Amino acid sequence: MHPGEAEATIPIRRGGVCYGLCAERGTRLAIVACHPWGPLGGSMWDVVVEEAVDLFGQSAQLTTLRFNFRSGVGSGASSADDVRGACAYLLQLRQPPESIVLIGYSYGSLIVAGVAEDIPEVVAFACISPPLNWAWALYMCSHRALIARAQQAGAAKLLIIGEVDNFCDVAQFQRFHESLSHPKQAVILRGSVDHFNVYKYVQEHLSWWACSVFDVQHVAALATSSGMVRTSASPPSSSADDQSTPMISPAGR
Repeated sequence: MHPGEAEATIPIRRGGVCYGLCAERGTRLAIVACHPWGPLGGSMWDVVVEEAVDLFGQSAQLTTLRFNFRSGVGSGASSADDVRGACAYLLQLRQPPESIVLIGYSYGSLIVAGVAEDIPEVVAFACISPPLNWAWALYMCSHRALIARAQQAGAAKLLIIGEVDNFCDVAQFQRFHESLSHPKQAVILRGSVDHFNVYKYVQEHLSWWACSVFDVQHVAALATSSGMVRTSASPPSSSADDQSTPMISPAGR
């Protein structure tokens, strides 16, 4: 548990509850972090979720919420309801945020992409290692509906993949990225970066992306930002102005 986090019980509109950890800091911008597939051990304690909470909670001092999906078995509809419930929970805090960023890793990445357009307060989302090659199995052949909703989302987007990801090849990742609307950015981590060691590079790329999206110089300034999204968001070291072209980043840059 990170400093500032407290146990949270999150009611879900169709019944049931999720359990999570919330750090309420009264900021206009808040983060919801979603974990990998539960049946294979995914939980809010996953290292990628921990990295995101550490960056945005400890370094940026934003309100953060992470939680355990009630289940990972099925079409993903119940997990989407869990994300809706998590956002509703944040909006009922004493000092609720005005804007929310969703961050999902692996299974959680397509869940946040598919639900973002349903939540007016969601202004940006990040998909880390989307398991596109195995989405048919993880979401019981309902992955096309999630992807279709992601394609309708107007929020700012970041996609990250390792070049040798175990559950998504680069070509499939690029097709997914190209199908999404602007503003969007994609990062392909070159070298031996796979599904399980991508966590080493998460903070670096979430950091520049968030700073670019919210027009601040450093993540520490996010806590006092308006939460308004800048329409053009590009990485600081990228020479390409075309956001349709993924940024190729050597591992360990």
